[in-house]
Amino acid sequence: MARADLLKKLFVSHKTGDHEAFYRVAQEIIEDERKKNHGILADELKLILNGSAQPRRSVSTYSSNIGKVKDEDVRLFEIIYPEKYFSDLIAMPQMQQELERIVNEFQNWDVLVSNGVAPTKRILFYGAPGCGKTLAAQTLASEIGLPMIYVRFDAVISSYLGETASNLRKVFDFARQDSYVVFFDEFDAIARSRNDPFEHGEIKRVVNTFLQQLDSFKGKSLVIAATNFEQSLDYAIWRRFDCTLRFDMPTNDAKMRLFCLRLKSLDGANHIFAEFLNETDGFTYADVEQTANFVRKQCVLEGRKIYTKRDIEQAVQRQKENVALRKTQY
Repeated sequence: MARADLLKKLFVSHKTGDHEAFYRVAQEIIEDERKKNHGILADELKLILNGSAQPRRSVSTYSSNIGKVKDEDVRLFEIIYPEKYFSDLIAMPQMQQELERIVNEFQNWDVLVSNGVAPTKRILFYGAPGCGKTLAAQTLASEIGLPMIYVRFDAVISSYLGETASNLRKVFDFARQDSYVVFFDEFDAIARSRNDPFEHGEIKRVVNTFLQQLDSFKGKSLVIAATNFEQSLDYAIWRRFDCTLRFDMPTNDAKMRLFCLRLKSLDGANHIFAEFLNETDGFTYADVEQTANFVRKQCVLEGRKIYTKRDIEQAVQRQKENVALRKTQY
């Protein structure tokens, strides 16, 4: 049955007080979501229906509970409240399942701990730039309902001897005050191999400090690190993470789905973009986003609600040039 019909039946049964019909239709909606691979949503709806759900904690409810940032530490990190969800994420099925599993484990944290099982709480994202690592971290924060500590590496890394390690300790000290998703982007900046002959002694001190802080970091939080240069990471770093996820370049199917998702507010033939897929070799997810954004801007500026083949052709060509330029920089 179409989703619209299910919703109508749900409202009618509620209005008429037909509890059996309401429960039956609600079950149909849950199964409909499960068939769409919305497993977490289906589980949450089932818990709500059965009266045993723990409401998802809104990120906004943390604003009055988060620790107070010292003035001298403001520059080290930023507290942000992401609003990205699985519906915003185009990921391969296996990646989607892994992310949903992490959310499910966090939501059942107390159950796992009480049974002597540790939930996943240290996650390493690696892979090509522009392939969704930051978006995935934001999605986990939003789906779980945690604020994110976004670590500013330009401020954490210092030219003064010992100060980088001290800054890392300050980040973890703050994170211990409450539950957060602590996000270390560009992680290779502080976790480079200690055996690298071109690195000075300071990097060894920094890596040792990070490992010590991570090992001693307890509490109901997630620590997520992301890097585009996984080959540069210290060997000991890999062993400290419960889960490592590789973010690969998008397939043509993923490009198509992302393009359609980002242009859902406009009318136009989706198959038009498919005609240009051969022109998108080397495009990351971010490149597809840029392509779709260019089309949207053109339509907005010209007061149109329908995009054309010409719009897509121009957008793809512009981004191809950007991709070609980027390749010359490596």
